Amino acid sequence: MRITLVQPIMGSYPPLSLGYVAAYVDAQGHEVNILDLQVPTQHERWEELLIESRPDIIGFTALSPSIDQAGSLALQAKKIVRSAKIVAGGYHVTVEPELTLHQYPAFDYVVIGEGERTMAELCERIQTNKDVKGLDGLAWRERDRIGIGPKRERITDINVLPRPHDFYGLDYYLDKGSFTHQYGFTCASIVTARGCPFSCRFCGIPGKYVHQSVKGVVEEVEELLQQGAEGIFFRDSTFTINREWVLDFCDEVMQRRLSFKWIANARPDRVDMELLGRMKRAGCFALCYGVESGRDHVLRYYGKGHTVNDTRRAVQATKHAGIRVIAYFMLGAIVENRADIEESYRFAKELSAERTIWKIFIPLPGSKIYDEFREKGISLSFDKLLTDKATVALADMTKEEIEKRHAELTKEFSYAQDNRLKAFYRQMCHVNSLKDIWQLGHRVSNNLGKMLAGRSGRSAEE
Repeated sequence: MRITLVQPIMGSYPPLSLGYVAAYVDAQGHEVNILDLQVPTQHERWEELLIESRPDIIGFTALSPSIDQAGSLALQAKKIVRSAKIVAGGYHVTVEPELTLHQYPAFDYVVIGEGERTMAELCERIQTNKDVKGLDGLAWRERDRIGIGPKRERITDINVLPRPHDFYGLDYYLDKGSFTHQYGFTCASIVTARGCPFSCRFCGIPGKYVHQSVKGVVEEVEELLQQGAEGIFFRDSTFTINREWVLDFCDEVMQRRLSFKWIANARPDRVDMELLGRMKRAGCFALCYGVESGRDHVLRYYGKGHTVNDTRRAVQATKHAGIRVIAYFMLGAIVENRADIEESYRFAKELSAERTIWKIFIPLPGSKIYDEFREKGISLSFDKLLTDKATVALADMTKEEIEKRHAELTKEFSYAQDNRLKAFYRQMCHVNSLKDIWQLGHRVSNNLGKMLAGRSGRSAEE
């Protein structure tokens, strides 16, 4: 069968989840390709490319903020390729399968949970004209009701999964990806683990934590370096969960004499000086910390399991090890007030991370806080679950005031002019060809365009 998987426009990171599904289904003998609408050349011609792929099945992935877009694209796809079955997968539809099928009539099926095995079995059943009803991990339409099959067992040995990188535009993301643009070295993405052992109340990452072998991950790194990557972003929700695994990984990298820069997410209570020192020697360039707040009572509300002092010590140790710090803050939790947000601002100034990124809290489907909001009757619209829009007002701040303060903080903590110059210098150091010069010029012109647009916008307001 021919399967086309569609990534709606959302961010600047490669669609690894679709890549894994594509690689697994392809290994079962089907013809699979990814239509990635984050790539401008594919977005511009997506209808034409969809027709050219002649799909029997079209699959869409979606997070909660992009589910409306995915549903709209699916409706267009159904008109373009009438014979194709249309499947939805991803985080949002996993936690809201019935609601998804009720709200978005273009979807014929919803894959619940990990998509590799369910999608492969769905393809086999459709190809052989077998009934799909009752398939593990699948929801479907059945006259005037929704049918849901048994829960599918998770893949506990993710080492068996084929690599995802041949099925999306790796070269595009090496050139245009988020960290490539920010730091000037070509940066690929890897996921080393699935699941999470922690219980953050704003998150719904499901299931037991499982990770690849150290050897498998390092071999994946080597493959990407051979394809032009100079750095790796490990996109695990927390890379430092298993301390011994990280130490073994660093040792393996150094033993193989691999030279690359890497970036990862970490928890403040899951790092120490020995670990950070080993990570630095193995090429760790930056760590991203979910600081979230400068108030302990807000961290307790979020269920973070660490304190403000934990963050303070972790950031100091990370800087001491020579690793850059990227700090993420959230504002707008229902337990916060204006003074709490200002304390987070003060704490951010104290931490003085290389990058400080501000988001407004949103109740994601599948999280404990989302369920509490639903129980309280708080109206939630998925297309409005955006990290620059407030969901609820606080005791002493309206939603408009929260959004205004968020915009102010985002502006203040965005790259200052000297940091832009440092980033430009780092990128200049990587110029080795005419292509590098052209790419650097393109990035500079884009940044200048954004800066000028911002100034003209401010002038118009004044």
